[in-house]
Amino acid sequence: MKQLEQINVGDDCPVFDGLYSLCQTSAGGSVGGAINLNNGSCDVVVNWASGLHHAKRRGAPGFFYVNGIVLAILELLKHHDRV
Repeated sequence: MKQLEQINVGDDCPVFDGLYSLCQTSAGGSVGGAINLNNGSCDVVVNWASGLHHAKRRGAPGFFYVNGIVLAILELLKHHDRV
């Protein structure tokens, strides 16, 4: 429990069966959207299942566990200049 508390997993961000799969799906939607933008197959993407609260690098304080927007930005930076 102490390790879980250190990364803010618990009441607000519970551990449950299927959590890893849910995180893969959510983060995959963000990365997949960025890939579609990079390929020019769409102009706009929205992933309603990602970052539902304030996901952070060293914790999950909120309703979600993965910072999907950061993963999407890293994907976009593969094809776009940094400002």
